[in-house]
Amino acid sequence: MANQDKATVFSVESAHRVPNVKHLRRRSRIYTPEEFLALPMVQEFIRKNPNQHFVNEDTGEVMLAQKLAELYCSVNNGKKMKKALRRAFGDKA
Repeated sequence: MANQDKATVFSVESAHRVPNVKHLRRRSRIYTPEEFLALPMVQEFIRKNPNQHFVNEDTGEVMLAQKLAELYCSVNNGKKMKKALRRAFGDKA
């Protein structure tokens, strides 16, 4: 360790360093299903495509069709979840 005389070897950094968010998915907010269904673009999508979602009155569970579920993943920056959803439905594996 005698030849390691760099300041970063022991995780030394200046106190005034401001952390920088590099990925959009880390700073974007995650919408709840109720907030998602209240969005204007989703309301328009539901008007054009009826029977795309169902809300169970007893449990309050929200169930979405494939296209609406993929839209939900896109809005919440869930790229990996969207890919898994497509594989589960057998599309674009």
